[in-house]
Amino acid sequence: MVLRRILFLLTSVSGFIFLLHLQSCRQDDFDADPSLTLEFSADSLLFDTVFTTVGSSTRFFKVYNKHNSRIRISSVELAGGSASFFRINVDGRSGTHIRDVEIGPRDSLFVFVEVTVDPLGTDLPLVISDSVVFQVNNNVQDVKLVAWGQDAHFIKPDIYDADLDVEYHLITENTIWSGPKPWVIYGLLLIAPDVTLTIEEGTSVHLHHQSAMIFTQRSSLVVDGSLDHPVTIQGDRLESGYQNLPGQWGYIWFSATSGVHDINYAVIKNGTYGIVMDSIASFTEPTLRIRNTIIKNMDQTGLELNGAWVEANNLVVANCGVHAIKMSFGGNYDFSHVTVANYYSLPGAIRQTPSVSINNYFMDTLGVVHVRELEKVRFANSIIYGSLQDELFFDVFPDASEANALFEYSLVRTVRQSHPEMFFENSLFNQQPRFLSVSENDYRLQEDSPVIGQASLDIAADVPLDILGNSRMERADMGAYQYYEIEDEDDEED
Repeated sequence: MVLRRILFLLTSVSGFIFLLHLQSCRQDDFDADPSLTLEFSADSLLFDTVFTTVGSSTRFFKVYNKHNSRIRISSVELAGGSASFFRINVDGRSGTHIRDVEIGPRDSLFVFVEVTVDPLGTDLPLVISDSVVFQVNNNVQDVKLVAWGQDAHFIKPDIYDADLDVEYHLITENTIWSGPKPWVIYGLLLIAPDVTLTIEEGTSVHLHHQSAMIFTQRSSLVVDGSLDHPVTIQGDRLESGYQNLPGQWGYIWFSATSGVHDINYAVIKNGTYGIVMDSIASFTEPTLRIRNTIIKNMDQTGLELNGAWVEANNLVVANCGVHAIKMSFGGNYDFSHVTVANYYSLPGAIRQTPSVSINNYFMDTLGVVHVRELEKVRFANSIIYGSLQDELFFDVFPDASEANALFEYSLVRTVRQSHPEMFFENSLFNQQPRFLSVSENDYRLQEDSPVIGQASLDIAADVPLDILGNSRMERADMGAYQYYEIEDEDDEED
């Protein structure tokens, strides 16, 4: 009897140990291959609801295990953590950080994502971004999340070009953008051939990270701002730390076959490039007229002009990481009452290239030089100044003829006053222009500025008002701003 009980206990213990062993095997029966990855039904979720009240929206994507073994996802979390506007539900489990999610071989699971925002909260960014981050065997993958944070007009990609593997939105008919709601561009915006995009006074245009506007054959941009209500083109981050941060968006590109463009009273800021222009579509008028406009805080170049025909006045180009104005491959350029003020400075980023660069050739992949005619480069009643000892670069191919640049009644920071292809008439050199506040991007003049009254009245007659509407008819100052007495403001330059 006693022996039978002992045998029974041994059998029970053995069975229990066997069950524990089986359970342990099941728990450890996961593929530990360090190269293993998941697949997703989408690489990003775009919440395209335009919110007009406090609201939420839910979307989902699927996670696939296309392997023949079980997978343990050690972590699924929102990169933004508990501060995120998003919430996730993974296989029935909710939160911002979910651990140890299992997927069987050749199986899948759903991830539901919800976003809740108050679009009337003006401190919200226009575009809210986050990502769902997956960790499997120390490999990290993610799915991007994007939602609209405020009530606005949103332009997002809706066409896919398989040959180029690119998504974009296409404007196919003459279009007018106006306020008061801002216009937000997410991704690439293309303007179709023979189409004009007009942006009316007071309108705000915001571009998401790396987003761009591209003008195709014979298409045109008309910016019709006013002194009191300029058009603003900038990034979509509205927080205070982004107010003057370069590189927040891509560029405005007038392609080589695009039409005639006119920009009046605009502020274009905080991008990678301000305007890139390859167009020389017209032989009877400038391809770009730009007036009463500020281009500032560009990571690369403010105006990148390639063989173009440009007429500019009352223009400010400031704080660009490479060049303020770059004129390449020839062209025709006429600038009057322009202020170039380049004090670009970011931690770890030191500008080493001059603010104004002039060139008349390019070299192809075979090393063959192609010279293009530099019909005219003229800076009149202007200021070209910055933090470098020389803010001019003139690179003309030696065999080119009549490739000259004229600087008249202008203040220029340069050591090249005797350069054979650059002519200076009635100009000043290397004198501090005495801007009101460099640190505040304020390039109005102090009362002791050397440029006051040094510009030509004859040239000023073609631009009788400065960028702020002040008259030049009795006294003309160099640059985009006339000096005037400013009440209750610090006169010292930072």
